[in-house]
Amino acid sequence: MAVTAVLVATLVATTAALLLKPVVERAVRARIEAAAMRHGMVARIGSVHVGLWPLLRLDAFDLDLGHGARLRADRVAVTWPGRLRVTVRSAALTGPADLTLNVPTSAWNVSNSQGKELKLELVKPQHGLSVSRRKDAVGSTWIIEASRLDVGRLVDLRRDDHPLLQGGIAQGRVDLLDSAAALRFRVNMDVRDVRFGGLAEGASEVPRPGSPTNIALHFDGAWLRDHDTLDIPAIRATVAGADLSGSLALRDLDADPAVDLDLGVQQLDFGLLLAASGLEVPEALGMKPGTRRDLGLATIDLAVQGRLKEPASLSVTQKIGFKPPGTMPPGIARLRGDFEFSAQAGSGSQRAIHVSPSSPDFIALQEIPPLFTRTLLLAEDSSFYGHRGIDLRELPSALLTNWSRGGAARGASTISQQLAKNLFLSRDKQFGRKLQELAITFLLESALGKQRILEIYLNIIEWGPDLRGLRPAALHYFRREPAALTPAQMAFLVAIIPGPIKYQSSFSNGSPGPGLRQLIDDLLGKLRSVDAIGEEEYQRALREPITLARKDSDPPPAN
Repeated sequence: MAVTAVLVATLVATTAALLLKPVVERAVRARIEAAAMRHGMVARIGSVHVGLWPLLRLDAFDLDLGHGARLRADRVAVTWPGRLRVTVRSAALTGPADLTLNVPTSAWNVSNSQGKELKLELVKPQHGLSVSRRKDAVGSTWIIEASRLDVGRLVDLRRDDHPLLQGGIAQGRVDLLDSAAALRFRVNMDVRDVRFGGLAEGASEVPRPGSPTNIALHFDGAWLRDHDTLDIPAIRATVAGADLSGSLALRDLDADPAVDLDLGVQQLDFGLLLAASGLEVPEALGMKPGTRRDLGLATIDLAVQGRLKEPASLSVTQKIGFKPPGTMPPGIARLRGDFEFSAQAGSGSQRAIHVSPSSPDFIALQEIPPLFTRTLLLAEDSSFYGHRGIDLRELPSALLTNWSRGGAARGASTISQQLAKNLFLSRDKQFGRKLQELAITFLLESALGKQRILEIYLNIIEWGPDLRGLRPAALHYFRREPAALTPAQMAFLVAIIPGPIKYQSSFSNGSPGPGLRQLIDDLLGKLRSVDAIGEEEYQRALREPITLARKDSDPPPAN
């Protein structure tokens, strides 16, 4: 009789569980979705299963975190192998700029899940990471601790499907205090022997990782919800031997964001930085492989203040210093005298440009009309004679403008940086090429000085298909020597510098189209605004038809 009663009770319980299973699964789904919504997120779950093993399983879990970030997992399972355990299979956190953080499979032991305290301890694929939470009257305190954590075994960070991070042993902790008024945080984390993936974009091969380096990151701050403000009063970091310090405040983020940033970089060793980033020292610098690549040390102090919705209103101040290497790379030193530049021709072949007075195409700086130089600097680098090769004052505005327009709407490269690209870097689009460019730019400024940089620049830059240098460009387009160019013709040549190939279609009929003509007139307006030309000359230039010479035509009449 007793056995029968037990069997009946078991049958009833099993039947009740089967009948209630759909109800419980719907309740679990609703609770997860509601919890996500309370925190401004959207949760989507392919299917919810409740049972004896696993106790709970979520398939195709998708959490939209907002601001372009999303967390996905193939499966989340809750089991009881003697204690509560959560296993997450094939999780991926995606964010802006094609960044993806992958965690193939991880398992966490959970304790004190029903009380005011909660603790998760990583058990697979390794130990060394814990997350704990404690609730009180003020809010919740979260502590994330890493102890000899092999980062490479746990996560795979990629950009554009290329690995950005390999290996690294992490030690430290992150403290978060979450209350109604604010989210306060403190980060103290060190990672040794980490390797960054090569900073390449659109490469045909997987970039090679950089040399092992150490990272230290220490800062604290708060997100003040009532004031809509992020405040980080002190940041200290070490990356690839360089010491970084500064502060950051962002206010009115939901309305009209305002930024107040101070950043200082000391002992920026470009040789170490390139090696740690997986970037080669360009062969054209002539430095011996396998030797210590001394590219000099830079110090940078930058301050940015203003409204992010109005890039032109940003106030940017900078202080830049550079200590050149003991021995200048041979590829830089040779530029002090006559040299031969190998330019890529339209057919893919190489063409030699002789930067020497012995070449009929060469033009010395003193032969260049001062008005042409003034036009060039107004358009390409107005602070050329006042900076140390890079001008960070234009960088925040350029980045924000590009971001708002969804592409490369404008740049912030100085003439020295443009020269570095032309002389030493390929045309391949590379995310990390900017680091190579900066290193070379400092070397050029240190070894050559402004006048020589400008002279070389005007003798090698591209002005059209297989067309290099100012003198050939003036003769090609106007059948004139540079000294005989009119202000409007000078403005034309300067206006097409950013896209000498792209703009060819804008004057294929022998004169600039409306868009290009507007750029030319804007340049003339800048010349007038700084009194580089008088009012009468300005008006005459606006009226002047710009007629381009053809191969079979006579030179255009002189004005």
